[in-house]
Amino acid sequence: MAPRRTSEELLHLFKENWPEGYSSSEEVMLRLYHSALRHTEEMQRFLAQFGLSTAEFVTLRVLRREPAPHVMTPSALHETLVMSPAGVTKVLKQLEAKGLVSRMSDHADKRRNLVQLTPLGKTHITRVQQAVRELDGDMLGRTLSEREQDRLAQLLRKLLMSLEPKKSAAARAVLERDAGVALEA
Repeated sequence: MAPRRTSEELLHLFKENWPEGYSSSEEVMLRLYHSALRHTEEMQRFLAQFGLSTAEFVTLRVLRREPAPHVMTPSALHETLVMSPAGVTKVLKQLEAKGLVSRMSDHADKRRNLVQLTPLGKTHITRVQQAVRELDGDMLGRTLSEREQDRLAQLLRKLLMSLEPKKSAAARAVLERDAGVALEA
């Protein structure tokens, strides 16, 4: 299999062979896509040393950022992770087999099930998240200064806020306060 072309090679081909198809917005989106793709590939390799897939890692992170005792419904995980219900079930079974989450019925509503991060899961995701934070910091730090990272984060936040679903007025006020920018309605 031929190696995947770099974003620079693809952009060069675009400009050379289809100049009317090229635009600066195309370049930005291609670079964003390739950055995410390369990061995902690196994360998959990195997480293997911790015995986790990317889906398992993200699921543990989502559970960990919930208030203690770190409980969610599978449907809330499905919505948050943008994963099919069957995909969530598969990941939860894998995490449960590793002792990182437990599943139980909701005492308040017996029809609902709950997923909870176990103490082992909390310890494991804390350790893995620290390692990932260091990996990401090293990866970005090789190329971007702290100031450039802050600026890039601001620009990406602005882009994502325009692309993500609109929030209620109250949620928008919190986001605006936290982001330090006014959002368009």
